[in-house]
Amino acid sequence: TILSLFRKILGQDFEVETAADGAQAIALAIHGDFDVVVSDIRMPGADGFELLREVKRARPEIEVVLMTAFGTIDKAVEA
Repeated sequence: TILSLFRKILGQDFEVETAADGAQAIALAIHGDFDVVVSDIRMPGADGFELLREVKRARPEIEVVLMTAFGTIDKAVEA
């Protein structure tokens, strides 16, 4: 549902790609042409922290925004 919402809202003004899981998101981010990656922390395949590490390792110029409905102060500090 969130993927559809992002595509609907942001797709009017920006090119939007979505991924079904963390592993696919990492592959897209590393090999695609992106300025920003918005990711949930909890995903199948690879979590948002793994995505953050991999994207920053391979493409440090890409900004990464992590979000979650299950936030804690510890996870915020880790991000």
